[in-house]
Amino acid sequence: MSYPAETRLITLYTPIADMNDNPLATLVMREPKVFDRLKFSYISGSEEEKDLAMIADLCDQPVEVLKNLTIADYKQLEDQFVVFMVPPAKRAAIREKMGSRSETSSVE
Repeated sequence: MSYPAETRLITLYTPIADMNDNPLATLVMREPKVFDRLKFSYISGSEEEKDLAMIADLCDQPVEVLKNLTIADYKQLEDQFVVFMVPPAKRAAIREKMGSRSETSSVE
């Protein structure tokens, strides 16, 4: 199995701008590894700041970009992170219950 094992394309309700002021209507989140949890456990700040830093890294975006998300869009990212915590065979059912707007994406 190659890494990342799974990525998800998340369509934002409200597009934002990337660091170059280009419109950003979707984000791709990669499946985290244990290393990701450990890496962000060592940074200082609140749990919310640590979570934001980890989610930004999983989406390959700077924290400053994700700070511009609406709460509804950030919740989509948090929900996807939760889905990644369950075994792959059970993820589709969890997404369906959440009414997820994410879809499988293949990222090179």
